[in-house]
Amino acid sequence: MKNRIVEEFRKLFYADSVAVIGATSDFTKLGFYAMYSMLNYDGKVFLVNPRFKELEGRKVYPSISDIPENVDLAVIVVPAGMILGVLRECARKGVKGASIITALFKEIGAEGEKLQKEMASIANDAGIKIIGPNTIGFANTHRGLNASFNPLFGCLKKGNIAVFCQSGGISSILGNMALDENIGISKIASLGNRVNVDFPEILEYLLYDDETDVIAIHIEGLNDARSFMEIAKKVVKEKPIVAYKVGRTDINKAAYSHTGSLAGDYKLYSTMFKQAGVIPVDNPIELLDAAKALAFQPAPAGNRVAVLTQQAGAGLVLCDVCAMNGLIMPPFTEKTNKKFEELLPPYTIRTNPVDLAFASLPWGRVEASRLALEDENIDALIYFQLYFPMMGFPSEELIEFSKEYGKPIVVVLNGPKNLVDEDIAKLGKGGIPVYPTPERGAKALAHLAQYGQILRRFSGK
Repeated sequence: MKNRIVEEFRKLFYADSVAVIGATSDFTKLGFYAMYSMLNYDGKVFLVNPRFKELEGRKVYPSISDIPENVDLAVIVVPAGMILGVLRECARKGVKGASIITALFKEIGAEGEKLQKEMASIANDAGIKIIGPNTIGFANTHRGLNASFNPLFGCLKKGNIAVFCQSGGISSILGNMALDENIGISKIASLGNRVNVDFPEILEYLLYDDETDVIAIHIEGLNDARSFMEIAKKVVKEKPIVAYKVGRTDINKAAYSHTGSLAGDYKLYSTMFKQAGVIPVDNPIELLDAAKALAFQPAPAGNRVAVLTQQAGAGLVLCDVCAMNGLIMPPFTEKTNKKFEELLPPYTIRTNPVDLAFASLPWGRVEASRLALEDENIDALIYFQLYFPMMGFPSEELIEFSKEYGKPIVVVLNGPKNLVDEDIAKLGKGGIPVYPTPERGAKALAHLAQYGQILRRFSGK
């Protein structure tokens, strides 16, 4: 099963040769950006457009049939009326993957839906896996392949989080966020109208993708909810799935016209996610925050959290958000309490949460973290600190504790970006996720604990 699925998608995501059909010098057309995205690819790239002899110093072919070599993947940006003819040529050429950026299919109604069904028939008969139509395309960072019209996808850092969206706009928002926060991505795509690669197919593939450990998806509507739920149950036993579902309100009808699918009743989706072990989130920021925590840290053994903070106000926020999202802050054991009483002055809060405002620097903060992680009543730690000049941050110690105790650690480090980047990068390299606000850090930790609950539920333990 694994070998079959991986092979079916190999020439889509790991193409050795790519044809950009509809390449152009006109920067007002998407074919220009699709071509630009492919210019630095280290595989073979062929440009196709009968109107040009040369583009960017490269030979341009009148059609894909005129290319004298094999082609694995076609990036297609031609008018909708030409798609079926071009796809038939691709089939005759032996192409096995296509990124069809062209729109005006199922999303426009009956006429477009008929064209899309014909497209599916041609592709399925020829064994062509299609991302799209009506898509921004996709990128595989580990192959250096950007088969989209968003050149910024080519700048993404390699990582282990796969991002698959229905919307090209949302995939670009998530890509930009990943760039801004230096989050590593394995593959990113908008599935668009999902002619023959829908969420169930992509989830099954990602289960066997060695470069992906966490799956983040954006859904407007599903065509086959039962298949989605069945494969999701299988996937979450090995890899977490985080889902951002839109089209939740009765007034939001855009989900049908946008990618040709009905949004559906969100209560039904919420129930389905719960049954399938999918972690729901409420916005793109939360989607990436949860994915980052899941990609960096192991799921905790339970939902008992120690809160360490150098500012009392932020500690209150952490406690509120933790409590509202299913986390508890239990008292430490009597043994740990005695050690905290020795470590911290009597006028500070030395129970859980712990106020580190008057802890000796830097030793006190380090020892407090150790005590909390050693405590048998604690499954995870969240640590908050504001940036102050000369104060420093215990990055190396927290990284060592993460390895030593095997309990997840989430850090909230708030300060001007240029002043905290070094610590954020160091912690990230050491496998500890960092967030800029208490709310984001606490919710990310809650999602990490939620996945732990999912694993225990599915394993029966």
